[in-house]
Amino acid sequence: RISESGSGGNIHKSALQRRRQGKTAQERVLMREYEENEEANEWERLSPTPDLGDATSVFFPTVLETDADGVGAGDLQLVGGVNPLLQKFVQGDPEVLGSKWSRLYSSSEGDGLSFFNLYDKIVGYDGPTVLMLGGIPSASRCLNQQKEDKRVSLGLFTTDSWIESSEYFGSDDDCFMFSLDHEKNDIKFIRPKARSHSAPNMMTKAKGYMYCHPSSLSTKNRGRKNPLSKTNGSVHGIGIGGTASQPRIHISESLEECRALMHDQLFDNGDLLSGKCGESLYYFDVDCIEVWGVGGEEWISDALKAQVGVKENKSASLEQARKVDKRQFLDHFEKGLSFVETTGPFGHRSLVGERCDIGSRIE
Repeated sequence: RISESGSGGNIHKSALQRRRQGKTAQERVLMREYEENEEANEWERLSPTPDLGDATSVFFPTVLETDADGVGAGDLQLVGGVNPLLQKFVQGDPEVLGSKWSRLYSSSEGDGLSFFNLYDKIVGYDGPTVLMLGGIPSASRCLNQQKEDKRVSLGLFTTDSWIESSEYFGSDDDCFMFSLDHEKNDIKFIRPKARSHSAPNMMTKAKGYMYCHPSSLSTKNRGRKNPLSKTNGSVHGIGIGGTASQPRIHISESLEECRALMHDQLFDNGDLLSGKCGESLYYFDVDCIEVWGVGGEEWISDALKAQVGVKENKSASLEQARKVDKRQFLDHFEKGLSFVETTGPFGHRSLVGERCDIGSRIE
């Protein structure tokens, strides 16, 4: 079981790293040569087609809408029944994204729009995931009244497992944030700086790039007066990039007043909100969430089995804690019946007896 501090997450390899670890040295050399050749001839290469099965996504609809004049997205064509924006998204990591997808959570398909429902679906899942958020500029933060409906779509692709942690976790292997622009049918990928520049590995120095910290997670600092000290410095919810007190993307437990900043020390600079939340100071309210497991049927199956194991271990730990609490209560109860004490849960009995004795003496 991974400790609450998230230290296990800082040293563990990502799911993709472990998957590739099984390849022989010769296979890895051949794979690198193949990837280099593919990049050199990218113009003649077609990205593999993702398979969502019978499931659908509100972020990548298979029926493209048109505006009142009959123009817009309807002019685009679905290739093999795949949304063209999804086909572009696969280019972010064709090896993993151009495969079987499985929907783990959808707020619009019966899972409910709730941070804790989202948390329950992703924690312990030991495989690559795509987290997608849809929302509008936060009404409580807008400097001026909204005159038009502005929608934003953004998210995270990661090959790291989701764990409950008050500290940052995750490796620097194959992750990126992204912004979807449905009006322009375009995607912006924002990758770790270590992957896009010949600079020191900032993620290794920072020991991770994300955290998942619900308010129900206890920490060693709970007794402190400073709210940030109580949470080991992180704000409750999910944080990606940035710092514990100011993540690049922050998903709050209320799903209101979430935030996506334009820069941080871990990822490349860029506007994840497509220029639509400047008046709300980059705050937005989430009204739609989806999480997909990706990487192929076998990988998804193994990841789900690992998640079941994590939940079973957590349930067993909670049950053991309940038994310990019950045993301690019974011990206190037995002591209270056997001894007259002035302290402890049954100390009041001795005080009542003393008051009775004093009353009889006065009479």
